[in-house]
Amino acid sequence: MFHVIVAVFAAFGALWTLVTWLVGGFTVGLWGITIRANDPFRPLAFTVVAGAIYLATRGPLNLRRLVTPVALVIALCPAIVGIARNSWTASGADQYAYVSQADLWLERNLTVPVPLAATAPWPDAVWSFAPYGFRPATTGAAIVPVTAPGLPLMMAGAKAIAGHCSMFLVTPLCGALLVWIMFAIGRRMESDVLGLAAAWFTATSPAVLAMLVSPMSDVPAAALWALALFFAIGQTRSSALGAGLAASGAILIRPNLAPLAALLAAWRWWTADNPEHRKDAALIAIGTVPGCLIVAWTNNALYGSPLASGYGSLSSLFSMANVGTNLARYGTWLVESQTPLAVLGIAALLPFTLVWPGRRQRQAALLFGATLVVVWALYLAYMPYEAWWFLRFMLPSWPALCLGMAVVIVRLGRTHSVALRLAAFGLALAVGAYTIRFAVNNGAFPSGEGDHRYVSIAKIVGQATEPSAVIFTGQHSGPTRYYAGRTIVRYELVDPAWLDRAVQWLTAAGRRPYFLLEEYEVLDWEKRFGAANTLGRLTLAPIAEYRAPGVPGAIFLFDPARPDGGALITTPPPEARATCVAPSPLLHLR
Repeated sequence: MFHVIVAVFAAFGALWTLVTWLVGGFTVGLWGITIRANDPFRPLAFTVVAGAIYLATRGPLNLRRLVTPVALVIALCPAIVGIARNSWTASGADQYAYVSQADLWLERNLTVPVPLAATAPWPDAVWSFAPYGFRPATTGAAIVPVTAPGLPLMMAGAKAIAGHCSMFLVTPLCGALLVWIMFAIGRRMESDVLGLAAAWFTATSPAVLAMLVSPMSDVPAAALWALALFFAIGQTRSSALGAGLAASGAILIRPNLAPLAALLAAWRWWTADNPEHRKDAALIAIGTVPGCLIVAWTNNALYGSPLASGYGSLSSLFSMANVGTNLARYGTWLVESQTPLAVLGIAALLPFTLVWPGRRQRQAALLFGATLVVVWALYLAYMPYEAWWFLRFMLPSWPALCLGMAVVIVRLGRTHSVALRLAAFGLALAVGAYTIRFAVNNGAFPSGEGDHRYVSIAKIVGQATEPSAVIFTGQHSGPTRYYAGRTIVRYELVDPAWLDRAVQWLTAAGRRPYFLLEEYEVLDWEKRFGAANTLGRLTLAPIAEYRAPGVPGAIFLFDPARPDGGALITTPPPEARATCVAPSPLLHLR
């Protein structure tokens, strides 16, 4: 028993060393406990000592016994990275929508009334009161979330069990699940070595690492589709049902990937050895029913039809004209972030006997390759984006991609040549080191205050404005509602001719208006409102200005009733970047 405890300490020390080295130190504050780590050499020394004690008490090293612990350490690394560099905030559009929707599920009401919108005189007033990630309800002066219910339901469950901050642990823990399932897939496909290689390439993927630090759906969706694939390539009735249930959860998170469930069922039917085993395909289909029904019920309740989407019509989101642009961008980002080995990995999913000697292996490789094709086909027609981390849309295809990369390395190393084996091992390490460095150097872990600035700014708004205030804003619409408890108006959804009149109407109604704008939004504001509104030229002096540590640009708070601005609010030192902050009790569910 003693050697087991020592081994656990050694593994924990190795994990701590890797994470501290990777993210350059971190501070985490949870449930009143603050943990700081800045020096990787101390845990490294601890690991060496614990490892020496293990060897002294256990005897000669048995590599086979280390396979599972090594896989566990690899799986835990991205989870700890995600926790160490977590934003802990409902910051951007999707993040705010997921977090606030989780609260709404706990309140058992997904519709948020906005009474002021019922009497506001400007066109499409309800739309203007909807922060990013929300849209008007089908009836009445109310708004509803646009995001799918899967991740919010997971986060609501976490919050019900362990409190508000636990919601932000869901994505990092799903990252650990994704990596662990990749190890299990590789082991089921062939061997522990293939599993370790697949886990390694998944854990070090820049797209995975970038999505671990925010409450986003990409990694959870990838984890559940990986779990569905793991069960699908099993050969028992229970594994078929497990594939369906995992696909059901994945559909809840990303309904547009439902065709993957049909692919799993079709593959299971095609690979069945006899008519009796073809019934397994029906079990997969049955397992997907709960997720499909919940999505249909939610869509009908929020958007008026089981087939509707909170994001709007398919024609507004998808176009064949986008395919060429997206193929070039995503292809370039894939090679830049994952190295050309990713291209070889995709090719390795073809059912060649040289790569996959067994019949079941070739069949499974075909399933993984088809999964990758379906995911990419669904997103290549989606609206184009310009940053590499939008590879996040493709993460449900990462189990296939990383398995293909792993098998290339394993086949290279499966030779009698010691030199080739060492070369394969060195190549795997080099690719992982490169992809980690790519993630670090290209914004996967934001520097300075990062997304926590949204909380700091919202707190300033809460201090500088009265509870009845109405904040005209854009990027900060969700966080201002959530953390400051203020009613917001999305300025870019206000009719260009109505700014002055909207301010006058709100003032007369006793709802004092303010303007909260990022530095880059000031120009957009003046372009939108300048021609028809006195306030559109924005000659006001700010009553508060905030510059987030480590983040370029400033954020300004203007008060139309105080055009001279007065004394700028003395901004208190920002809260620790890793601090989890509870929402305002004033408005976030009203």
